[in-house]
Amino acid sequence: MRYSLGVDIGGTKILGAVVDEDGTIIGKTRVPTDRAEGVDALPEAVDLFLAEANKPIDAIGLAVAGFVEYPSGRILFAPNLSFSNPDIGEDLSREYGLPVVVENDANAAAWAENRFGAGRGTRDMLMVTVGTGIGGGIIAGGRLYRGSRGFGAEFGHIPVTPDGPPCNCGSHGCFEAVASGRALGRMAQERAGDFPDSEVLRLAGGRVQNITGAMVGKAADIRDPFAVELLWDLGTLLGAGLAGLAKAFDPEMIVVGGGVLEEGESILAAAREEVVARYKGQVDPPSVVSASLGNDAGVVGAAQLSLEAAAARGIGEMHGG
Repeated sequence: MRYSLGVDIGGTKILGAVVDEDGTIIGKTRVPTDRAEGVDALPEAVDLFLAEANKPIDAIGLAVAGFVEYPSGRILFAPNLSFSNPDIGEDLSREYGLPVVVENDANAAAWAENRFGAGRGTRDMLMVTVGTGIGGGIIAGGRLYRGSRGFGAEFGHIPVTPDGPPCNCGSHGCFEAVASGRALGRMAQERAGDFPDSEVLRLAGGRVQNITGAMVGKAADIRDPFAVELLWDLGTLLGAGLAGLAKAFDPEMIVVGGGVLEEGESILAAAREEVVARYKGQVDPPSVVSASLGNDAGVVGAAQLSLEAAAARGIGEMHGG
């Protein structure tokens, strides 16, 4: 059995996990992401993860929220993460003497869900992750589709409206600017004045500028009308985007994951309803399902991709590969 260290670098945490070739997590550790260092803090985190690993490691897979060039693994742009070294994967490989694969985090999650999760058995599948931003992954014909340079499936930065809210990528009106966790907080701030007695505003201490998407989710748990309305509206916007993606790629299934779904089941329900509405009178829409691997999808996918790369290079036989 071969083992890999999967590392998922997000805006708030770095998650490391030892994963076997069957996609099973043997053990995992997380550390907070230093906002100032971002990806540059990886060497220290990897040192910690390797020190705590209880299995021999054959490869390292990094899942990064950004534009990762393929096949070089260079990080060229990360709108929600700071970094100064685009070649950190190559540097880590040299330091540890192990093959290191750097992959976009949503691509990694898509591969994990297709191999081991909700999309298992499908050959044409879309993965959409909805968190602080929106990411995506495409499985086409049973293979991970990356595009000509590795920047394919950047669903979050598909332009929706040119006059829409600003996006961290520097543009305006991107999909993630209108249908992500950050968008949920912005929507709540913009409309809070119409709901002065809402639980959302109470949680923010009466200060509109303090409202976050997480507060909306917490208020929705007790059926606050404002919060419930916001989650449904966000889900509808998400569904409109999913319908557009479905018509472009014609997948068997769309798997939706990410932290925003934890704010309320109505988000996915509204998204499904919108997808169905936009296919009405045409053909049957693809199924829209919730991801099954949760926050572990990124580390599992990155680990699996690194093991596959190692096997392709004939590495990893020493541990029974």
